[in-house]
Amino acid sequence: MFKKIVLFFICVLPLSLMAQETKLGHVNFQEIFSLMPEQATIQKTLDDQGKVIEGELAKMNEELTAKFKDFQDKQTTMPESIKQTRQNELQDIQQRIQTFRQTASSDLEKKQQELSAPVMAKINKAIGEIAAEGKYLYIFNYLPQVFVYQAPSASDITPLVKKKLGLK
Repeated sequence: MFKKIVLFFICVLPLSLMAQETKLGHVNFQEIFSLMPEQATIQKTLDDQGKVIEGELAKMNEELTAKFKDFQDKQTTMPESIKQTRQNELQDIQQRIQTFRQTASSDLEKKQQELSAPVMAKINKAIGEIAAEGKYLYIFNYLPQVFVYQAPSASDITPLVKKKLGLK
């Protein structure tokens, strides 16, 4: 008898789970992020840091250009040992510029992540609250190039998140 009851629940349980409505939604995270008031401050900070980096790169390029021009002007009269030393010096400057570019790019990316993290957490919190209120099973980040098909009845919660965050 016990086996029959267990077998009955094993057969009926999946059917009862399928009868529940599965709510799926999507949100355009990028659109919401771009509308956040903090975005302007983040962009200004990144632009300012980018200008400092560009200025430093310009100085380094000027140094390279000046030394290269000097090398070209005097290379015919230079002894081979000095010529080799100057070529190595030019290669060293080029390497420093390349290393600086890579480091600066990495620093800018880290700074952007650091500044964006609190804003992203705020958006994620609002999405979580809306998902709980609307009893959504999943909320997907809406990326037009990723979705192959979207049903007309699909739930776009982007307007709800905007409203919750006080965005227009």
